[in-house]
Amino acid sequence: MAHNYYQQSILTSLIVLSIALLTGCTKSISEFYPPDPGRADNKTVYIVNHGLHTGIALSKKDAAPYIYSFDDFKSARYLEIGWGDEIYYQTDPNTLWMAIRALFWPTDSVLHVAALNTDPIKYFNDNKVVPLKLSKTGFIRLVEYIDNSFTLDEKKQIIKLGNGLYGTSRFYRAEGKFHLFNNCNTWSARAIRSSGFPINTCCIFTADDLIYQLKRRDE
Repeated sequence: MAHNYYQQSILTSLIVLSIALLTGCTKSISEFYPPDPGRADNKTVYIVNHGLHTGIALSKKDAAPYIYSFDDFKSARYLEIGWGDEIYYQTDPNTLWMAIRALFWPTDSVLHVAALNTDPIKYFNDNKVVPLKLSKTGFIRLVEYIDNSFTLDEKKQIIKLGNGLYGTSRFYRAEGKFHLFNNCNTWSARAIRSSGFPINTCCIFTADDLIYQLKRRDE
C-alpha cells in the first residue's frame, strides 16, 4: 500500500548515514560480555526483525524472577517484547500521517508483549531472528531494563491497554517519548547494550541498523 511505501522510504533514507556512523564505534563495554562459553548458566535472547521495527524474545521461565509484569502470560514458554509509538503501534492499518507524527513529534509510548509457545526462530522464521547469547548477569540486566520500561500507576501496578497484534498479546503503557532519535529500534539497542553487548545505540534508526551490528559482531 502507498502509505507503507512512504514509511519504508522515510526509514530507508536514513540507512546510509547510520551505517557510516555504526562502523568503528562499538567496543566491549563491561565484564558481562562476551559470556564465558564454559558457563552452564548462560542465557539466549532472540532479536526479531519485523521489517520496520525489532522485538526481543526470551524465555519466560528464565526472565520471570526478574520481571513481575509477565504474570499475564502464565502458560507461555517465550515472550517477545517491543516498544513503540502509542498510536502507530496500536493501529492497523497505519497511515502516512501517523508515521510522520511518530517520527517528528515526541509522542507517548507503549510496550507490546506477545506470548509464544514455540522457539522464536520457528515462530518468526529463521531469517528474521538473530540469537544472542548472554551471561546470566547480562541477561538479568537486560530483563531489568525491560521491566523498568513499564509505566506504573499510583499503586505500583503496570497499566494494561488493549489486545496485542498477534497470538496472545497485550499492550501496556510505557516509559519514554517516541521520536526519530528514540524509536523502537533504539529501545531494543539500549536493552541489548544494558547486557554488556557492544552496540552503538546513538546511531540506530532502522531494524536493519540493529541487525547489522549484531551480525557484524559475529564476523
